Amino acid sequence: MAARKVVLDWAHACNIRHIDDLLELYAADATLMRPSLPPVRSLPAIREFLVSMLEAGLGDVEMESLRFEIMGDVAIDLGRCRMLVPVAMGKRREERGKYLVVLVRQPVGTWKILADSWSSDQIVGATPESAPRKGSEPVQPPRKGR
Repeated sequence: MAARKVVLDWAHACNIRHIDDLLELYAADATLMRPSLPPVRSLPAIREFLVSMLEAGLGDVEMESLRFEIMGDVAIDLGRCRMLVPVAMGKRREERGKYLVVLVRQPVGTWKILADSWSSDQIVGATPESAPRKGSEPVQPPRKGR
C-alpha cells in the first residue's frame, strides 16, 4: 500500500538521517506539529526543524499503525510511536507517544504528507515516581461545588 509506505519511509529516512529523503515525503504546503511548539509550515521551515532535530539526536524511530484508512485522495495513519529524543547536549531519552499523519494523493498518483503530528505520552511535570503505573486508575480531579 503506497500511502502506508510513506509513513514507514519517514521513519527509515529519519533513522538513517537522510534529510532530502524526509523532505521528499512532504507536500509543498505541509504542516508539521510537535508537542509544545508552534506549527511548522512550508518545506524550508520543515527542513530547518528536521535538521535541528536530527542533529540534536532524534532517532531510533518506531511507528506502529493502529488505524489506516484511505478516503479517495486522502489517507490517514494513526498509531503509536517510540523514539529517542534529545533532552540535553549529547543526551537522549526514550519517548513514547501517538501520531497522526494525513496524506494526500498527488496528481501523478504518489502520496505526500500534508499534516504530520505527534504527541508524547509523558505527563508534563511528572517525575517517574509520580507517573501513573500501567493498569492503575487515573486520579479524578475534585469536583467543584454542587
